Amino acid sequence: MSSPGLPRPEHLAPPPSTAGAALRARAAGLAALTLGAVGFIVVTVSQRSVWAQPDWRLTTPFFVASLAAAAVALARKEPSYALPLLGVGLAAAAMVLGWFLLVAAVVVATGLGILALSHIL
Repeated sequence: MSSPGLPRPEHLAPPPSTAGAALRARAAGLAALTLGAVGFIVVTVSQRSVWAQPDWRLTTPFFVASLAAAAVALARKEPSYALPLLGVGLAAAAMVLGWFLLVAAVVVATGLGILALSHIL
């Protein structure tokens, strides 16, 4: 049987065969992730007190840039939604660093408590 000559839809196309092609397919998502991670690291390093509100002049440009890159990734319909959303999440977490660290500590402590109690009972 011969194929009818119709092109395959984009979501049924075979995955890119090389790493370079896979990176090009996710370029905007990787840019959003990189901007968010760099913003989170810069704010974390520059923070004097853990509970102080980070400087909005430092956090806002990273958030806006990662949000713009994520919007481009979503508009391009890139294969991975996790990369741009994680980048925006990291940039947003940098904007409220103290609260983020507090919630992260509570989640880790709760997980360890659940893990300890599940092995005891």
